[in-house]
Amino acid sequence: MARRWSISPFDSAGAVRLAEITTPTAEASVAKVYAKSDDRLYFQDGAGNEHEIVEVDVEHGEIFLDGNGTPVPIGTVNKPVALEGFTSSHLVDFTVVASKNGVIADTETGAGKLRITDVGHGLVSGDIVTINDLATAAQNGTTVITRITDDVFDCDDINWVTDDETGTWQMGTYLLVPTGGAGTYLAIMSSSATSAGVGKVYLVQLCVNTTPQPDAKVERKYTAADIGSIGLSGFLTLAVGDRVWLSCTNLTDAVEITFKHANLLIHRV
Repeated sequence: MARRWSISPFDSAGAVRLAEITTPTAEASVAKVYAKSDDRLYFQDGAGNEHEIVEVDVEHGEIFLDGNGTPVPIGTVNKPVALEGFTSSHLVDFTVVASKNGVIADTETGAGKLRITDVGHGLVSGDIVTINDLATAAQNGTTVITRITDDVFDCDDINWVTDDETGTWQMGTYLLVPTGGAGTYLAIMSSSATSAGVGKVYLVQLCVNTTPQPDAKVERKYTAADIGSIGLSGFLTLAVGDRVWLSCTNLTDAVEITFKHANLLIHRV
């Protein structure tokens, strides 16, 4: 039975009022247009397939580096380092969160997880960082952190092995997926970079939260001391609150690389 309105389906300005509903039951050879509680408009065809009606200013975000001269602080071979220092641009609904970094003064155990001391680290629980340059390779990597105090945090995804080590941590610049922004996105990254050494192979990956995306990564070998391009692309399935950022890994040794110019954009499709 068709839904009957107790009030007019038009407001005082003549706009059509649509009650927010869940996905309706399909009816053969009947198409339906409806709104849902995620603040989006949908079309359902007679076979029951649901299609989002995408607006023109669909969510997108962009971050970039322009004339950067700071190298990626690679301290350990085969371990990712978050890319920092990006500026935000061309944002629709997305938020850009600035990068942070710090110096690890000490390591110890925090109930079996790696506990780090860095006075005034500035991190909050849930932040995602890369741990770099600790002498024990297993204590380097990507992790969500839990803030213990202003000077101490735990690495939720890294097990403790050894006390009294020093190194660095990095939180990359990231794009934060907004409320109502869950969906599929096209991601494109382009850059020009130069290695501090010759014959070095670097892996650049797009990461969502702590997960490197297997279909959005690229390797580049620098055979000379020149400026060379590194680029990648891929589709991402994102949820509200996801963090999208870039990492770089030296697969050869711990020689640094500098991204002079770089651009990362994601656009909902």
